[in-house]
Amino acid sequence: MASSSSTTTTTTTTLRIAIVGAGPGGLVLARLLHLASIPFVLYEAEPSRNSREQGGSLDLHEESGQLALQAAGLYSEWKEIARSEGEDMRVADKHGKLFMEEVDIEGRNRPEVDRIQLRGLLLDSLPEGAIQWGHKVRSISPSSNGNGKHEIHLRTTSNTRTEIFDLVVGADGAWSKVRPLLSDTKPHYSTISCLDTRIRSVDTLHPAISKLVGQGVYLAFSDKKGLVGQRNGDGSIRTYIMLQKPETWLKDVGVDWSDAIATKKYMLEEEYKDWDDELKSLITHANPDIVARPFYMLPTDFSWTSRQGLTLLGDAAHLMTPFAGEGVNLAMVDALDLSKAIVKASAEDEKTELFDAIKHFETTMLERSHEKMEETWRNLELFFKPDAPREFVQAFEEMMAAHGPPPEVPKGYS
Repeated sequence: MASSSSTTTTTTTTLRIAIVGAGPGGLVLARLLHLASIPFVLYEAEPSRNSREQGGSLDLHEESGQLALQAAGLYSEWKEIARSEGEDMRVADKHGKLFMEEVDIEGRNRPEVDRIQLRGLLLDSLPEGAIQWGHKVRSISPSSNGNGKHEIHLRTTSNTRTEIFDLVVGADGAWSKVRPLLSDTKPHYSTISCLDTRIRSVDTLHPAISKLVGQGVYLAFSDKKGLVGQRNGDGSIRTYIMLQKPETWLKDVGVDWSDAIATKKYMLEEEYKDWDDELKSLITHANPDIVARPFYMLPTDFSWTSRQGLTLLGDAAHLMTPFAGEGVNLAMVDALDLSKAIVKASAEDEKTELFDAIKHFETTMLERSHEKMEETWRNLELFFKPDAPREFVQAFEEMMAAHGPPPEVPKGYS
């Protein structure tokens, strides 16, 4: 059922708009266009909302993710599921020596929310039928009549077809189908490979691990490796085993990552053999559902020349690693800014052309994202230094001393 907590209305001219991808950015954009009574189609390749695992926990920032939720009329609903205790953070080395401990710190206001809960909140805010599930984008091409429109070539389980749109928004992540129409640049390997797993029912089955991680996140880094335990709202701890390795290492090392016993044996006896036993318990007690994946990123100065009828947001526009917690926040504020551009260009009494509005949006978005991409890359370098986490903690403390807590979200945003 769509939320009725906002009353935004706009007189519009008709544009055919397609959003590709039902991640947080695409869903926020869909919600905001719905509130503005601007028609859209949202295509998602996944067959349903529950077809795959949605990942771990996210912290939403006041100046970006939270701001977008206020504009979407979903801020109060989000506050009900957000976990302020999830902001707690401990940073240690491989011996378990704590270099930083932030527990019950006031003023940060970056609560955690499980990704699946945030997605559910956004999905439930859209009208029935707003998302075309099971629609895989095969390709996108300029319309043959040369009027700036684009054709989306779709495949479903039952047919293939082509639709034409005035604006195609690529909210389709790392391997976007829209991005190649704007740039030849492809994501490159970030130097980090990751094993993603979890420990379920941790409070009852593994109380020592529960105490180690606490209510937020526990990060241990040394020797160009990391172990991260992140509390989730479902009573589990998400575990990330991260190593700085060559791009093909996951394939070349000779371990069957789908074999949990072999995976744990290799990690415990080879990569983490000299780590503290308490930290190694994050590996020992991990569930069998282990996912191995390399982290990719776009260049920190990635940009493109604006093109009529196309734009990008989120990871499609500024893919980065998770080492600053900015990805989802940027995607959501991208969607907010893009919705404003579309609304402005759609208003009957507004003379702004859609292309000009989108171009202005892209300029602002890329300037913002470049700063965050640089920050993310600096954090990656600090986390994977041989003497980590010493320099990261120093940099974090200097940043907090210089800038203080992030700015407060304006109340009553509309």
